[in-house]
Amino acid sequence: MGDDHDWAGFGEAVDALVATDFTARGVCAPLYAAARERTGEPLVLAAATRLRERVRPGDPVLICTGWPCATWLLSDLTETDGPVGAAHLARALEECLGAVPVLVTAPALVPVAAAALRGAGLVVADLDVAARSKSGPRRAAVAGAIGFTTDAARAGDDAAGLLDRLRPAAVIGIEVPGANQAGDYHDATASRIPSELVVKADALVRAAAERGSLTIGIGDGGNELGMGSIAEAVRRHLPDGEIVAPATEVDTLIVGCVSNWAAVALSAAISALAGRPDFLAGVDLRRIIDQACDAGAIDGPTSYIDAKSDGTPLAANLGLVALLETAVRAHSTGWRMA
Repeated sequence: MGDDHDWAGFGEAVDALVATDFTARGVCAPLYAAARERTGEPLVLAAATRLRERVRPGDPVLICTGWPCATWLLSDLTETDGPVGAAHLARALEECLGAVPVLVTAPALVPVAAAALRGAGLVVADLDVAARSKSGPRRAAVAGAIGFTTDAARAGDDAAGLLDRLRPAAVIGIEVPGANQAGDYHDATASRIPSELVVKADALVRAAAERGSLTIGIGDGGNELGMGSIAEAVRRHLPDGEIVAPATEVDTLIVGCVSNWAAVALSAAISALAGRPDFLAGVDLRRIIDQACDAGAIDGPTSYIDAKSDGTPLAANLGLVALLETAVRAHSTGWRMA
């Protein structure tokens, strides 16, 4: 990062945008404070800086996502919150850092993940093809296309196999359930999520950390993968937090009001550090959301197939992108944004 840019100020501005509790859930502020105390710097900028330091052109980056909609007990339903942000971040990682993004989700959720990637402008290729794509046409792969397990008994072996195959520079979780100490999954109200619906991303993150890969978690309610980094705050501030608190820690945790917002903010920070203030203008968030909805993704709070993120309307999400683009341009080129 160059000394001629106020990156600290940029980090504070971006965090303020995505961590303010617009949805009035009441947990964002204390969870953000706990993550900020642990990190000691703005969360989004910290994650972007670490990715820029660790990811080289051609490096795979795994992005775990997909929140199963357990209320309906249907294995092929997921919220828009998660896959949309994951696809946007995949585009940033590919275009700004030259990475090979690989979305990891439950096999039943692959169609939504693939549709979101296409909405972000990426070609969805077979995993082996994507892993070889160190040059030439840009490609993204969905690891679930080859079936990342939802079976806890297979999780360790499957994680080792996928990591042996790809050797990712980083593994990121975006709005994906995090298991508690007993291995159970819960929503923010402590209702249990059937384990057989959940991709076993915890095992993948833990195994990746042991091998030295960077690990990042993004969540908004305290029950997501990576919130083990601030488990005490989850226990203290969530009703039934003792039951909900995830166990898995990550190197860097981002807490946002909406997970998609935090993921798009991470894209913005990556583009800023890469000297690409034009990046956000070239990615159509509306198209990503529409493609995910057309593939069957639903808005979590309402259960409608609707172009929202965690209940927030499309206009608010597009407005967030406009504000992030303003922040990137201002801090990259100066306040006159010439």
